[in-house]
Amino acid sequence: MNVGNALKVTCVGFAGGVLLRVVQMLFFYDYETGFYTDNGLMAWICLGFVVISCLLACVMCFRSRRYFGPYVPRKNTALGVVSVLSGAALLASSVLQFLDYMNYQKTGASAYDSTKRGAIHVAFIVACLLFGVIQFYVSLGFFQGKNNLARVPLLYLTAVVWGVAYLVLVYVFYAKSSSFVENFFAVIGGASTLLALFYLCKLLAGVDEEGAAKRLFVAGICAVIFTVTYSFANLALLLLGKSYSGEIPAMTQLSSLGVAFFLLVFLVTFRKYSLRRTPKSGPQRIAGREREVSSGQKAGEEKKSRGGRRFRPN
Repeated sequence: MNVGNALKVTCVGFAGGVLLRVVQMLFFYDYETGFYTDNGLMAWICLGFVVISCLLACVMCFRSRRYFGPYVPRKNTALGVVSVLSGAALLASSVLQFLDYMNYQKTGASAYDSTKRGAIHVAFIVACLLFGVIQFYVSLGFFQGKNNLARVPLLYLTAVVWGVAYLVLVYVFYAKSSSFVENFFAVIGGASTLLALFYLCKLLAGVDEEGAAKRLFVAGICAVIFTVTYSFANLALLLLGKSYSGEIPAMTQLSSLGVAFFLLVFLVTFRKYSLRRTPKSGPQRIAGREREVSSGQKAGEEKKSRGGRRFRPN
């Protein structure tokens, strides 16, 4: 129940965060000067709401730590569809960034700051491309009810590489806003996404599954709330005709938003299929206890059998 409530708090957290941020940018932000008109009050309210939601959901997951178990492959159409969509978002982001980079090479004009081109941007473009392909490959397993990474467990390290490239890109180039709230959303969202992908890689590879599952929920919840609040609101503002999309370019935020929704659906379906109650004594002690009980019952049956033969009449 605590895990279910944590996921409910997660949904409330990013939904409320998106609403507060959109209201802030529509009514308390000057697009000509780039300053808040309320001295940043709504920005701090939005950040406070998101942080409280994250902390509350994480505490609920820690209280339910005995319920986490290994990943159980099941036919999961919803997760397969979201995996395909996240892969498409990653590929689209990679293509858009590549075209923008080629345009910069030819004309010097770019949606990015022209002085910030380099190996980090190219590495992130390649990481988006590879991670998108892996998401399509993994989605086949979700549709079929199999773990496609069982034979190649290190393949999902591509997701971790993408997370590292994204965090470095954000920290080096885009966490330079005059607003602390903007920088906090960008950096914490990137860091929590990286941690969530790392623990997801461990879980799918079968390494320390219970610990990886617990930490995946904690990091994944933070990644979903921070990333969806920031990126979804910024992209929605573009659809509303507002030119502001945050410090991070919209084509880059598209990839992170797709990954965040994939993590959200994975957490929800993992709770449905793979949560179980593990006694406080731990699975090893319980297995030992079962062996003792089994051997004791067997010895008792043998003793009873010998006794029955001893007093059986001729």
